[in-house]
Amino acid sequence: MEEWSGRELDQQITQFLEANRLRMIGDAKGLIRINSVGQAYAPGSSHPFGEGCAAALDEAVRLMLREKLDVTAFDGYGVKGQLAAAGEQGKGSIGFFAHLDVVPEGEGWGFPPYEPFVRDGYLFGRGAMDNKMAAVAALYVLKFFAESSMKLEHGLYLFLGCNEENGMRDIRHFLSKHEPPLFGIVPDAYFPICYAEKGMLRADFEGEVKEGNLLSFSGGTDYNVVPASATALLGGVVPDHARRLLPPAFTVESAPEGVRITVQGQAGHAAFPEGTDNAAVKLAAALVESGLIQGASAVRALTFVKECFCSPYGHCLGIAFRDEAGAATSNAGAVQIRDGRLSLLCDVRYGVTQDCTDILEQLASAATRYGMQLVRTEDSPPHHIPKDDRFVVALCELANRQLGTDQPPYAMGGITHARWLPRGAAFGPLRRDQPSVFPAGRGGGHQPDEAIQLETLWDAFRIYVEAVLTIDKLLSEGEQPR
Repeated sequence: MEEWSGRELDQQITQFLEANRLRMIGDAKGLIRINSVGQAYAPGSSHPFGEGCAAALDEAVRLMLREKLDVTAFDGYGVKGQLAAAGEQGKGSIGFFAHLDVVPEGEGWGFPPYEPFVRDGYLFGRGAMDNKMAAVAALYVLKFFAESSMKLEHGLYLFLGCNEENGMRDIRHFLSKHEPPLFGIVPDAYFPICYAEKGMLRADFEGEVKEGNLLSFSGGTDYNVVPASATALLGGVVPDHARRLLPPAFTVESAPEGVRITVQGQAGHAAFPEGTDNAAVKLAAALVESGLIQGASAVRALTFVKECFCSPYGHCLGIAFRDEAGAATSNAGAVQIRDGRLSLLCDVRYGVTQDCTDILEQLASAATRYGMQLVRTEDSPPHHIPKDDRFVVALCELANRQLGTDQPPYAMGGITHARWLPRGAAFGPLRRDQPSVFPAGRGGGHQPDEAIQLETLWDAFRIYVEAVLTIDKLLSEGEQPR
């Protein structure tokens, strides 16, 4: 294997970026223009996650073929592009794993979410940060090695899935048909490297809301997004009366049936509730406390929302916990009351040493106390790599050296494709040492006005190129990730 000095490698990367930055941005914009919010899972369909996700995968195939990669489609779940000239047969591969599906756009945007643009060094649009620009960066890492004289001892590929946000059936399907990589890089988090991801439990609650004046209630779009707004329709209520009983932050409008009440919250990712404000919980609490709601079942349903989700850290559900991965979190991500029934989609992120069985018992008990039912659960167990693993240490040192930081490997509540890989980790492209330039609740993944700083991506690209070389060398020396 040809060796390059650090200076030579840096020069090669600089030249490559100068030649390809605009193309990378253009490719990312093309992907962002596609509304790839996943739809209801349709097993057996050629488009199991809907037309938008299928269109995003079609665009990914086009880009991969343009770069002369060996392309394999995985039944509408994802697509793999393999660097044809990399590695020797039978030695195994290094894999990048990213996703092209996005969460629903929600409300409060300052511009159309699927019309991307660059301003002040940031690329804006739904999916810019999570995860389309990073997916393009990984594609161009393969392009870099295809065009360079540096030959790898192991294969190199990129897998792009379309169900990361809502079940991760994409990577599970891939691994059911393809051997796992010797080591997987997941560019869907922060540097320096994530060594542990919390468990994720999704829980569906239901209950009857038959009598009373609560005609409808709606807040939130999905499990893992903190609701940005919530609206309720009440019958037989005079608008001026409602305005006197509610705080000024609540909007009261006349409706044919009575009044429509709306409140804004602060959106964000369910796994990172700091600075968020759940609008659905806020509205439920205000309606109960004001006395505007009539009917025992309606009061009970909204009290369930108010009291069980009053804290994003599980205290009100009896599942508060903290370990090396941080505090457990709980989110009422989508709350609907319609046609006499409550539906609540709950996201729980729990510690790497926390017992999921205990959590399930607490959730079922909470539902019973309020006349609700826990009707469905889906668990994704925690992911953990030892901090002193040779690969973790090497990649952590690489990221810190390139970024001029001195940060330890970290654990997080966010979950990525890495949790399904026998050997892999979430590794950038974002930075934890730089504060956001956007107002609270804006500019991040799962938030309105989503954006990613382009300079961050160029730094990450350099790190990813060197990471491939580092992993390739460790594997050639006989190192095996633990």
